[in-house]
Amino acid sequence: MNIRTARLQAFYLIRRGGLPGCLGALCLVAALVFFVLEVMPATDRVANLASRRLALQERKAQGTSLVALTPAQQLARFYRGFPPGSAIPDVLARIEQIATEQQLDLELGDYAMVREPGARLDQLRITLPVKGSYLQIRKLIAEVLHTQAALSLDSLTVRRAKVAQDTGDGRIVFLLFLEHAP
Repeated sequence: MNIRTARLQAFYLIRRGGLPGCLGALCLVAALVFFVLEVMPATDRVANLASRRLALQERKAQGTSLVALTPAQQLARFYRGFPPGSAIPDVLARIEQIATEQQLDLELGDYAMVREPGARLDQLRITLPVKGSYLQIRKLIAEVLHTQAALSLDSLTVRRAKVAQDTGDGRIVFLLFLEHAP
């Protein structure tokens, strides 16, 4: 069926149905537009709300508090998320493991504990000389930061003997934030 035939059939139906037929067809089109623009999005919102309700019911069944924490409780929970000083060997072993996976040579590192008076967290400054390609060094940093939430990158220095050289000597400085030890 081509467009001309479809158009002729539409005119024939409109003439045959008259004004009531035209109003009926208009109502049908309006209902279809309303369904697509209003009912379908509302169905999605209802499904989203139902899944949120189920998640809240599961939290309630597990005993998780649904009441918002006070700012002091939020702050205490935040500080409890940092590792104690006894976790330092584990963090350093994980950094060494990631460097080995990236086929990087880590040389003897420097470690310095920084304790500021009145601070709620201690900092361990980890300085690591490294040899490898820039890409390997970046992958090391990305993986270490991804796996160690209490670690931050303080600085990165990479030196190459020649611009076109793929490998170079680098120096990575991480800060490990630790629970304050009295």
